Amino acid sequence: MPRFLLIGYLLLASSTCTGQPVGVDQRSLGPSGEAPKVDNRYVNPEIAMQHGSLFAFLKARFRSGEWASYDPDQYQVPTAEPELVKPTDTQDEARVTWIGHATVLLQHQGINVLTDPMFGDFASPVDFAGPKRITQPALTLEQLPPIDVVVISHDHYDHLDKPSIAKLGNQPKYFVPLGIKKWLVGQGINPERITELNWWQEVVIEVRGQRLKVTATPAQHFSGRGLFDRNQRLWSSWLLRWDNYSVWFGGDTGYNKVQFKQIGQRFPGIDLGIIPIGAYAPRWFMGTVHVDPAQAVQIHQDIGALHSFGIHWGAFMLSAEPVDEAVALLAAAVAESNLAAQEFGTYAIGETRRYPIVREVD
Repeated sequence: MPRFLLIGYLLLASSTCTGQPVGVDQRSLGPSGEAPKVDNRYVNPEIAMQHGSLFAFLKARFRSGEWASYDPDQYQVPTAEPELVKPTDTQDEARVTWIGHATVLLQHQGINVLTDPMFGDFASPVDFAGPKRITQPALTLEQLPPIDVVVISHDHYDHLDKPSIAKLGNQPKYFVPLGIKKWLVGQGINPERITELNWWQEVVIEVRGQRLKVTATPAQHFSGRGLFDRNQRLWSSWLLRWDNYSVWFGGDTGYNKVQFKQIGQRFPGIDLGIIPIGAYAPRWFMGTVHVDPAQAVQIHQDIGALHSFGIHWGAFMLSAEPVDEAVALLAAAVAESNLAAQEFGTYAIGETRRYPIVREVD
């Protein structure tokens, strides 16, 4: 491996490995289920072991045969042309476009929402090395419609991209987990455009006469962009509720038997789940913080989503599995769970799907 790529991977590893295991039992949760802290760092309440060490990452990444490579001659990630909302379109459907990785454009009732904006070429602290994008975003930042709301799940480089934030600027309203506001302000974002939320907190905003309720919901993950900020910022998933449609965005998460069932119980009738399915191998290293496709199906069932689609694959080689494996494993898990194929599947990058409004949202 060229030296500059090795440097990039080392920097990425230093920002995404937590080192020592930390645990907390359910009694450490606040009265409303807020994210718990130990020694002023956020922890996952449902697991005792978090992500592996830097040494473990390097062992997984560079051990011979452990990490799959990407060969576009053998497999190319499917792509499609986006079909964005036009001013003449009716408002009787929600329109969803997968831009790539965890970046999704949601368009409904004249409100444009963007999740985890990542338009850069490298998922790394530096813009020249580290995991390189293998499939370009379906849209450039300049091709986006005016963005009203941005939700960010956590601070890792493949979900929170500094150049992307700089270009989005102060046009959107940003909704972030605790601790990320300070980072955004440091990038020039007006603090009045940023709302920080703990788990289960929610805010109702109005955009051009339409209401959108934004709720931070739990996830099982970790945070950090360098050597000295381990878990100082919170991670979360997000629930977005219009008056007649609701979307749950999973961001990045491992699986547990508590939190996702709580989401489904508190918010029955979720229309669409956006659930990560990639970056899960090897399981001995990734298992607590990244779901595999079978666990993604379990999340879909736990939250009670009418439909779901899988993200977090096809843009970067962040883990050991082949780029197309998650799609095949998801289809197998859907079939094994006796779900209809159209209930939970994958998009092509750039694909837009239209979801008719079928039920009211409380």
